[in-house]
Amino acid sequence: MERKRIYLVGLGPGGREQMTQQAYAALADADVLCGYTGYVDLVRGWFPEKETYTTPMTQELARCRWALETARGGKTVAMLCSGDAGVYGMAGPLLQLTEGG
Repeated sequence: MERKRIYLVGLGPGGREQMTQQAYAALADADVLCGYTGYVDLVRGWFPEKETYTTPMTQELARCRWALETARGGKTVAMLCSGDAGVYGMAGPLLQLTEGG
């Protein structure tokens, strides 16, 4: 099966009107929305057909491992973060768990 990708998506400071077009496009392209339960709940209504995977706070490494395995299995995953995915989000933990990271 073809390896897919993981998008790290910063939800921005507020509602849909404050999200970048690139972030929204990543959510639309993804097969699965993954993240802290509260963040996924914010966007679930925009994409009711999408599979979701959520965990509570403090389960960041488990989310990253799940996202990596799911992408290796052939699905595109959108990992949701608040604000900037590189500063307040999951970029660091996800990169640490990647091969060679």
